[in-house]
Amino acid sequence: MPTKLRLGMIGAGEIAYKSTGKAIRNSDRTEMVVAMDVVEEVARSFAAEYDTEWTTSLDEVLERDDVDAVVISTPHNLHAPQTIQAAEAGKHVMVEKPIACTLEQADAMIDACSKASVVLMVRLVTRYTPAARRAKELIEAGAIGDVIALTFTAAGDKADSYWTGGFTGRVQTTWRKSKEESGGGILIMNLVHDIDRLRYITGLEATRVYAEYDTFCTDVEVEDFISVTLRYDNGAVGNILGSSCARGGRGPGNRIYGTHGQIIFEGRARLQVYTTREVPGLESGEWTDLKLESMDSGVLAMDRFAAAVLDGEPADIPGEEGRKTLEVIVAAYESCESGRPVVLSN
Repeated sequence: MPTKLRLGMIGAGEIAYKSTGKAIRNSDRTEMVVAMDVVEEVARSFAAEYDTEWTTSLDEVLERDDVDAVVISTPHNLHAPQTIQAAEAGKHVMVEKPIACTLEQADAMIDACSKASVVLMVRLVTRYTPAARRAKELIEAGAIGDVIALTFTAAGDKADSYWTGGFTGRVQTTWRKSKEESGGGILIMNLVHDIDRLRYITGLEATRVYAEYDTFCTDVEVEDFISVTLRYDNGAVGNILGSSCARGGRGPGNRIYGTHGQIIFEGRARLQVYTTREVPGLESGEWTDLKLESMDSGVLAMDRFAAAVLDGEPADIPGEEGRKTLEVIVAAYESCESGRPVVLSN
């Protein structure tokens, strides 16, 4: 086994170019061997930026002996077929969020990777932010008591150009506008990170979901505004408000309420914490501003993927974890369509 995990990048568009590619380059445990995109110019420009080989053929990547694993960064509806094809070729897989559009697709991915004895890890990188990791430590230490409520907000104002070119305009495509190809709008595209991160931090799982959504301002098939109410397995309640057409925006926001305090997230490396308890590093009865050491969560995700493949360590965010997060999203969409709460299986 090589000392570095040798990767093929599948999909060289926006996220791959501005985020994932940099994480691969900056990790001491990974190296990029080849980049693939069906659009030749996109593959060429990515390869030029990251000094790697390029191709427009997925088969060519999967046939290479010098590729140990692939990172799939393509439209959501392609995650399942490409993961299954990679697993059947004996390649380990890191797949972008969300794991898939449907639970059936996620199950097929998990099954294929299990049968092939390859690692499947979902790139839900906000679990690795300093704020998430410190908040998890505080929750586990009982700093705010029992968790009784969670709030999630993502109020942005995406330009019309986003739906065909993302934020960078690097690739012109219409998959974001399609319910079948994307799986949905603001909830599955953006709030997937928040849902997953707070699952990780609190250890709580949603048991019931009720939601309402609509498309108010955007010429797309997916929602541009959604409100979700959740009940968790410990009895806590949750509320999600997401919009891609909030004029003026206000950015993301998460808050955890406990019986003895609160945690407010102020970006990736800062927390506001209030506790009535005596906790080292916190002021009892006062708000404490925790400014944490910054780090690249994408690089840490790559390091952990390499550790799972090369060292045989358990994957931090295996396919099953990605599925649990997707289950909340699918339930919310089902509730929107039926007009009734949905009870989850977990």
